[in-house]
Amino acid sequence: MRLPGRAAATQVDVHRRVIIVDISETHDQLKVFINPEIIALSGASDYAEGCLSVPAFLKKSSARSASRYAHSMHTAGVRTRREALLAVCIQHEMDHLEGKVFVEYLSRLEQQRILSKLKKQQRRVM
Repeated sequence: MRLPGRAAATQVDVHRRVIIVDISETHDQLKVFINPEIIALSGASDYAEGCLSVPAFLKKSSARSASRYAHSMHTAGVRTRREALLAVCIQHEMDHLEGKVFVEYLSRLEQQRILSKLKKQQRRVM
């Protein structure tokens, strides 16, 4: 079978959900999670989240846990405990796999404020 020059994984019958995270200071310690599943969550995070989908905004979300136990095919079924920032990053990226962005966890008021600021930024660019 000859593959096209570019294609999404599902177009070539590869059905994987992949997250790649690197929170190291040197940006050389990639962690790969293939078909990750969150098994348990605990604690509340105090990290503010940001996202390339909603640039220039950092907000703390009460929807994030400070730790979680996750399973990934990449780790051959080994459960690993990640703390704090990594836990938030993985939850954030798993939301992207579901088509969600972090602002959906904020109150309507916060969402309106962000939308208003984005519109102002857009008007300045035009």
